[in-house]
Amino acid sequence: MKSRKSFTVKIDGNKSKLDYLYQQISEIQKLSEFAFEQGNDMWNYVMPFYHECRKKFPTLNSKVIQNFLKFHFITPNCKMKPKQPPKPSIIIDYQSCELKIDTTTKLTNYWIRFHRKNFPLLGKKRLQKITDPSEIKLIQIYKNEQGKLYCKLTVVKEIPDQSVSDEIPKTVGLDINSKRIVLGNNDFHSLKKHHHRKSEHRKHFPRKKKGETQTRRELRASHKLSNYTKDVIHKLTTKIANNLQATDTEVLVFEDLTHLRKSSSKKEGTSKGKKVNGIVNSIPFKMFQNFLEYKCLDRAIDVVYVNPAYTSKMCSRCGSYNTIRKQTSFRCVTCGLTLDADLNGSRNIQERYFLPEWATSESSPLSDL
Repeated sequence: MKSRKSFTVKIDGNKSKLDYLYQQISEIQKLSEFAFEQGNDMWNYVMPFYHECRKKFPTLNSKVIQNFLKFHFITPNCKMKPKQPPKPSIIIDYQSCELKIDTTTKLTNYWIRFHRKNFPLLGKKRLQKITDPSEIKLIQIYKNEQGKLYCKLTVVKEIPDQSVSDEIPKTVGLDINSKRIVLGNNDFHSLKKHHHRKSEHRKHFPRKKKGETQTRRELRASHKLSNYTKDVIHKLTTKIANNLQATDTEVLVFEDLTHLRKSSSKKEGTSKGKKVNGIVNSIPFKMFQNFLEYKCLDRAIDVVYVNPAYTSKMCSRCGSYNTIRKQTSFRCVTCGLTLDADLNGSRNIQERYFLPEWATSESSPLSDL
């Protein structure tokens, strides 16, 4: 089993080194636009396409061209081809670079060497989390909207599988909605502050129509909201992962919400009204699941996904669908169970880990809203 983490830090250097990075990124922007214009037919011919790019962009490092094309265009595992030219970034694999830790330097203790140049990395607290430089498998250097250079380091760790046992593993289900997160072990976490902040943001900065550009004030507000969301989710997922570890949980069960946004989208023709669409799109479920998944894997807790259909309508005690749900209250007419609605849902998610017929599928989860 593998755990994957990413750490984003600033990359610096003297004027000549920074000019080199800017020049490379500028050329990669042209490469991205050129490759995108060729279409799917050209992407299927890997070597001829690569050689054509080498001739057209001679100032680019050959490995940089290969990695960028593979990462965005011709990777066999890529499910969807890009709908627009990918953002330019210098993509370097672990074979072409080296992370050095030098405690004698004053500017920084962390340096990365590639293309026969050494670049200092700034972000000591984040870099200290990388205990073994050999675990860095991918590096991406890019320019943000303000023109500053950043370096994203992807670390992949091998986590030993848990020993096979006939005992039933201790399992906990997790239910997430726009205002709170509830686990099957009676652990409740509120998202009301985050939900309120997103609602206020939408009031003051309505969504732009197609073709309209955001003002600088709107861009700053969006950036602040994005950072706030990441901070909230990071702190919350760390707390949940620590609680699960403290209670010796072995398996965490999520709903497979892959198609949640598509099931409530004007673009896809599946809109269910402004209110429902707003609820669906206000939930940072993918970020939450990704953050919590890698933190659980680091603590030797397995993470699985199950079919989300009807988890909020079914009784977690008797399995009946003859139920009544009003906001956060749930009552089963058949057996008389009265329970918090989200707690009932999280327990249904938890039980589906043991039922093969509820394995992950493409069923629409919208019926549970």
